[in-house]
Amino acid sequence: MMNKEDFARYLETQAKLKPYSIGRYAGAIDTISSELEGYGLEDKNLYNLNDSTFIDVILSNPEFIKKNNKGNRMYSTAFKHFKRYIEHSNARGFQAELLKEELDFEQYLHKKPDKDNIRNIVDKPIEKPTHKSVSNRKVWYRDPRYASEAVAYANYLCEVNNQHQHFISKFNQRNYVEAHHLIPIAFQEHFDFSLDIHANIVSLCLICHKKLHYGLLEEKKEVLKSLFSSRSDRLKASGINISLEELFSYYKD
Repeated sequence: MMNKEDFARYLETQAKLKPYSIGRYAGAIDTISSELEGYGLEDKNLYNLNDSTFIDVILSNPEFIKKNNKGNRMYSTAFKHFKRYIEHSNARGFQAELLKEELDFEQYLHKKPDKDNIRNIVDKPIEKPTHKSVSNRKVWYRDPRYASEAVAYANYLCEVNNQHQHFISKFNQRNYVEAHHLIPIAFQEHFDFSLDIHANIVSLCLICHKKLHYGLLEEKKEVLKSLFSSRSDRLKASGINISLEELFSYYKD
């Protein structure tokens, strides 16, 4: 949660400023926040901002410009740091929400379905999932049943190489694998139909999975080629049309 104390910590740890500057800039945000009505602007607590759009309104305000010039542009410098702080805080909040979603997702996967009892898998277009907005970014809902069923359908084997068997999971007494959205769910906005489907969820050993997240792009491509060749027809049947080169582009970072 954003507040003056957290902004001060940001200025110390991220901007590497000295205590004197930290005090001036943190105080400047408080000062301007208390003067907004005098500038003819909406009265609000600047620490409740979700993005930096309103800051640009302040910076272009004639009354603020007068005050800023008298203060040797100290206030605009404070806002320069404050805009970066908002972006940092939003990114931090977004990552925290993603981690929570991932932990909840992984917890469900420990509940092993019997292969004979999973829903009949039919590859067909499905409407986009719902999403929630976190720090002005979309977090798409994932149904963990799809992932749980996908790894069960793969017989708890790595779909890159079924000989990749590293250890037995204490949760289901089967070969340990992890579910992975081949086309990352973060790119759902690019597609007309859901990416949270059986056809887009692959079963991977922990090494192949970590390689896709943290490996060099050229090494990722080896894994992606193998998975794409086995899934491209199923993806098309599900309304997901993508080329191998497009898939590579989603793994550049």
